[in-house]
Amino acid sequence: MNMKRKIAVLVFCFIFLTLSIFPVENETCLECHSDKELTTTRGKREVSMFVDSKLLAASVHADNDCVACHVDADVEDFPHGEDLKPVFCGNCHDNEQLDYDSGIHGMALKQKQIYAPGCSECHGKHYILKVDNPESPSFKMKIPFLCGRCHREGAPVARVYNITQHNILENYSLSIHGEGLFKKGLSVTATCIDCHSSHMVLPHTNGRSSTSPRNIAGTCMKCHFRIEQVHTKIIEGKKWKDAPGSIPACTDCHLPHKARKDSLALNVSDRACLNCHDKPGIHKKIEGKEHSLRVSKEDLGQSVHKELSCVKCHSDVKPRLHRPCETAGKVDCSGCHLKIAEEYNISGHGQEAARGSANVPGCTTCHGNHKTKSHLDETSKTYRVSIPKLCGECHRSESNLEELNTSNQMNAYSDYSRSVHGRSLTEKGLLPSAICTDCHTTHMELNHEDRRSSVHPRNIPATCAACHRGIYKEFIRSVHFSTLEREADKLPTCTHCHSSHQIAETDRDQFMFQVTEQCGSCHEDLTASYLETMHGKAHKLGYARSAKCSDCHSAHLILNVDNAESSVGLHNIVNTCKQCHEDANRRFTGYLTHATHHDPVKYPILHYTYWAMTLLLVGVFVFFGIHTLLWLPRSFRHLKERKKLEKEQETRYYIRRFEAAHRVTHLFVIISFMSLALTGMMLKFSGMPWAGFVANLIGGVETAGLIHRFAALITFGYFLTHIFLLIRKKRATHTPLKKFIFGPQSLMFNKKDLQDFWATLKWFVGRGPRPGYGRWTYWEKFDYFAVFWGVAVIGLSGLMLWFPEFFTRFLPGRLINVATIIHSDEALLAVGFIFTIHFFNTHLRPDAFPMDKVIFTGLVPLEEYKKERPHEYEKLKESGQLKKKVVKDYISRKWEKVVYVAGFTFLTLGIILILLIIYSVLFGYQ
Repeated sequence: MNMKRKIAVLVFCFIFLTLSIFPVENETCLECHSDKELTTTRGKREVSMFVDSKLLAASVHADNDCVACHVDADVEDFPHGEDLKPVFCGNCHDNEQLDYDSGIHGMALKQKQIYAPGCSECHGKHYILKVDNPESPSFKMKIPFLCGRCHREGAPVARVYNITQHNILENYSLSIHGEGLFKKGLSVTATCIDCHSSHMVLPHTNGRSSTSPRNIAGTCMKCHFRIEQVHTKIIEGKKWKDAPGSIPACTDCHLPHKARKDSLALNVSDRACLNCHDKPGIHKKIEGKEHSLRVSKEDLGQSVHKELSCVKCHSDVKPRLHRPCETAGKVDCSGCHLKIAEEYNISGHGQEAARGSANVPGCTTCHGNHKTKSHLDETSKTYRVSIPKLCGECHRSESNLEELNTSNQMNAYSDYSRSVHGRSLTEKGLLPSAICTDCHTTHMELNHEDRRSSVHPRNIPATCAACHRGIYKEFIRSVHFSTLEREADKLPTCTHCHSSHQIAETDRDQFMFQVTEQCGSCHEDLTASYLETMHGKAHKLGYARSAKCSDCHSAHLILNVDNAESSVGLHNIVNTCKQCHEDANRRFTGYLTHATHHDPVKYPILHYTYWAMTLLLVGVFVFFGIHTLLWLPRSFRHLKERKKLEKEQETRYYIRRFEAAHRVTHLFVIISFMSLALTGMMLKFSGMPWAGFVANLIGGVETAGLIHRFAALITFGYFLTHIFLLIRKKRATHTPLKKFIFGPQSLMFNKKDLQDFWATLKWFVGRGPRPGYGRWTYWEKFDYFAVFWGVAVIGLSGLMLWFPEFFTRFLPGRLINVATIIHSDEALLAVGFIFTIHFFNTHLRPDAFPMDKVIFTGLVPLEEYKKERPHEYEKLKESGQLKKKVVKDYISRKWEKVVYVAGFTFLTLGIILILLIIYSVLFGYQ
């Protein structure tokens, strides 16, 4: 590159940098903005972009460049973009900007609320003058009119926002300050900004506001010196500075925007008020109804406000009127009780009042009018003991308030009165008992769905913690508590388990029986599996002491099983079980508490055990069901033959088939089996209504358990007795063991039983004669050995359930679950078989109906025995034993009646129970 080119490049760069360093001049901007027809469109409005250069030159910002305010207009290439950002005055006026942002106007502008004023609304845009310039809109004499553009009756701001002060500009002009400003031209007179400040304008309810009750004295003292000395007759002067909240604020007597020269308290005495209002008949009419205006001196004397003058509350009276109270309206208690008023306005009651509800309670509803008493006074409506009754005037089922008719707490008073809190208060006189205001707060009652409410689900634990601190500390450590909002909304709180108003003592049966349902509302699968355990079944039958969710997992400190402190964790589970099972051990805790046989993946041993027992049950019933159905038609034919035989021959001789020992044993069998069947099936089908009825009938689950165990002992007793008698018989007869077990007189199955079975089937279908049965038929032998099987299987599994602590010393705990399935299903098989197959084979088949009495009497008519058991009859005849077995006399009529009553009772109970079982299996068994 040659020298000339280098110089040209340097000159170009110098010019470019020079242009970049110096900002755009105002003349450049005015080239466009001096055009009066220059406009732009914002939203649907056409806005003028004209800037009058003469007014700009007279502004306080005359020496400023345009781009000093319109920063994003400082561009290299003109024209600049149309969508410039709003001017931010805080770049220069930082303190004023901070005050403005903190004020109600700045906050409204940030929220993009309509009519929120910015800097330009008060100071202008390009023609901004100093505040001491009479032409300035913010000149002191013009301030009331400037503020009045918004704060006047009928202005858009007054229509859109709820501004409690009305006709502000009109009232100010008539006040002593307005008269001083407008009529006397006193520039020292207070205007809006003297009281509310220039930029940090805040409502009087805000503690930082210059017009708040705590700050108003200081605000007024900017003009009114020596207030202490001036008000010595009204207040204690030193409290102006030391305790401003404990005395009436300036605005309590000198009403904002209506301040007069004279003090109301000095011009209207209580005596003047009582001259009229102490008369008994004084009243006024509203919509044709009389409303008493009488104020009793006695009531005032007992009131907590007895030291206050009437006009302290009725501050809107006008002393100059003949009747000062003519202008009096509703008393605003917020003058003294500001914080309480704020809370009330936020509350559900306050919101209803703001919507114009006529029945919503206000201050006087609870505290009374002129006889307002301290809440510590026992005669006060707001005394602690009286609060439930006070709230119950509305929150009860008999209330005529339409707003409450859709409330889910319309019967709260009645529910509370029956709760542990209500009864502790009324029956025991315990003042610390929780009352309405303890939970719902005194004045800021909000619906439980409002997140600010003390009874919102997120806040309920902290509310209850006011009394139940120890429980709260446990609860916040549990799995049911979370600080994460997305999780907390799904978790239960105090009211989910204890309810809101129907809180019961946790040691009462009513609450105990609700625990499982409450946990089950979330933990459905776990609850379903629990209800199928012994604990759950006993619980369903009304046994309050049965272990429930809270007994194992604790009530409030519910932790994950992996947590070392969990009551069901590895380190604590043994001690948890020992609460009920004193001898519990580590193997014992291997019991699968929430296992289900429906899950082959998680619990295969239970699944396959269940299906093995099911196949056994189905197989037995299918086999003998077919056998019974085939027998039924043949039994009807046999019935005709039997009746014919009874007519032809009169029974005079009987065969003694069973000895006394056999009959007594069978009686024990019947009693024990009936007891076991009734109590066992009641527990198995605990969810059925009939099971609950039976449990209550016999005295509850504990009684049923005692009956069941006692019947089990009887079963073991007669079983061992029978074994003993067999051994003794073998020794007495000197019969070899093999012959004793497999001989022709034995109950052991043999070849003849197979032959009889096949011949019986042929007889059923008419393909052969009735077999010549011996002493024992094959089905009777099956019944006999079923007892051996039952005692072995049901007995052993039952012992494991009876003494789980002992058996788990050497067996894993999960075998208790296996034993439960085996015991339950084998018992169902036994009960079902006895009350259907055995009952039919012995009593209900047509040729034996209605009952075979032989087991009670031991006797069978000789001719019947000869026909029914010809093989045995011939053997007895050949051996010469027949005469020893034949007897002539039958039992007495009286004993026969006893036999009939007992027999029919057992038969009826069995048939009823089997019908209930069939119904339960079809409609209620899982």
